[in-house]
Order: sequence, then C-alpha cells, then structure tokens
Amino acid sequence: MIGQPPVPSPYSVLGTPEDWTPYGDAATSPQAIAPTQCGWHVGQTISDLWSYEDSSGVWVSVEGVGWKRLSPASRSGHTHMTLLAGAATHDNLPVDFHEDSDGQIDQLIV
Repeated sequence: MIGQPPVPSPYSVLGTPEDWTPYGDAATSPQAIAPTQCGWHVGQTISDLWSYEDSSGVWVSVEGVGWKRLSPASRSGHTHMTLLAGAATHDNLPVDFHEDSDGQIDQLIV
C-alpha cells in the first residue's frame, strides 16, 4: 500500500507589519535625489533595494548618495541589474555604476 501524501498544515494570515511602508506601494516609492553627476561612480555600496509590482520600478539605496532608480530602458538589462544589485546587497560587495542624465543607473558592475 502506498502512503498518503502529506497534508498541508493550517496557516494563519499575518497582518501587515507597522514598518512595512513604503514597501509595495508605488505611490510612496523612494524619491530620487537630483543627479549629482552624470558618469561613473566607483567603489560604492548598495545597502538596500526597493521595488513594487511593476517590474521596472526598482530602486537601490547607495550609501552616501541616496536612492537611485535602475533605468528601465532595457527590460533584459534591467533584470540583470536587479540581480546584480541583489547580489551586491546580500554579499556587501562594492559596485561601480554609471548614472545617466536623468539620474538613473543604466550600467552596474559588481
């Protein structure tokens, strides 16, 4: 006789944590600071990521610089930059990034 498949245990629905804001709400996305300078920034640290349900709405917090949006100009490039930013944040790796004239990160090197 074959054993019975496992039965999922009941779960409880948790409320939204008080410190959850602004996560998940595009209306309260981080506000980017004005572009400090177009061009390359070398040896920076990404301390946090923020996003909402729109795949092109990903922001990174660069220590000493502030919140910067990852440029959504290229969907595949945006996805790769998001993965790189996540790895840099998780492993505390230094990054070099290029800021375009709109103050968005359009190139990221880990």
